[in-house]
Amino acid sequence: MHGVIETLDAAGYRRFGFEFGAIIAVFFGLLLPWAWDLGWPLWPWIAFGVLAIAALAVPMALKPVHYGWMTIGHWIGKITTPIVLAVMFYLLIFPCSVIMKLFGHDPMRRKLDTDVDSYRLDSKENPEANLEYPF
Repeated sequence: MHGVIETLDAAGYRRFGFEFGAIIAVFFGLLLPWAWDLGWPLWPWIAFGVLAIAALAVPMALKPVHYGWMTIGHWIGKITTPIVLAVMFYLLIFPCSVIMKLFGHDPMRRKLDTDVDSYRLDSKENPEANLEYPF
């Protein structure tokens, strides 16, 4: 996205209105009340109705709603992406590297050897049969 929110045509805004309204209705009207044993609220269904009617009658009127929602999504993504990547790094990659170092495993073969002239490894020759079915 890189700061630019794509403008849609009427069919795109119509689809956005139906999908956004359905997500609000299902999530806030069914799933959360069922999961938390709450009363069944009416407002998600009203929001779905308003968005569905707008999507059918005047889909271009949903442009500000789409712009606002995409802006919120953009900022949520900017905040959560580094957090998720940091958690993955410190819970998965970093412990694996520590374990590999403890056991002396060096997959990149970075050990210094003064007896060799070059660290270049010759590639293995691939037969032409490997190119017949590449995938």
